[in-house]
Amino acid sequence: MEAQKAFLKGNFQEASLQYQLLAKQSFFTPSEVTLNFAHSLFEQKDTLAARKKYAQLVSLKEPNLASTTYSQLGIIFCNERDTLRALALFKEALILKPDNEIARYNYELLKKQYHAEKTKEEVKSKNKQSNPPPSPQQQKSEVANDNSQKELLKTLKNYGLTLEKAKMILDGMKNDEIQYIQKRNNLVKSRESRITQNW
Repeated sequence: MEAQKAFLKGNFQEASLQYQLLAKQSFFTPSEVTLNFAHSLFEQKDTLAARKKYAQLVSLKEPNLASTTYSQLGIIFCNERDTLRALALFKEALILKPDNEIARYNYELLKKQYHAEKTKEEVKSKNKQSNPPPSPQQQKSEVANDNSQKELLKTLKNYGLTLEKAKMILDGMKNDEIQYIQKRNNLVKSRESRITQNW
């Protein structure tokens, strides 16, 4: 078997030619030959031809070969950035052969990356929805705000305050106001509960 020798030596171009000759010479090509032919095409980076060869093998009854086929197709689709299809193919490979470590590793790694990317996309889409691009009126108001901030900084300097000190004072006032509102709400709730108890 010249094809197998070339394949094992890493001469994938020669292996492809030999497997192609074998396929043309025989009426029935063994699944292993087709699989090795697909592998040699894959190693030559001819993923389109490799994908077609692997696709011929997906309906195999032999679970080891079918699992390997699904796993290789998953790698091809992963390289083409079709994450959903790659995940489905790795999962199918694991169903056929649960101890297929290549499929398991790729499935788990891809699933983690896909989940992380999906989360990032959701955050980006939420940000885009909540922060549409500024309109001309908003841009004018931002310029006005910028001018008012400059005026505020000048005023703070006149009083001998830095921006940090002013923020601390404002935060303190805000905290006092929050405490006041909470006390008032608690007082109102306790009055309401006394009124309902008297009924």
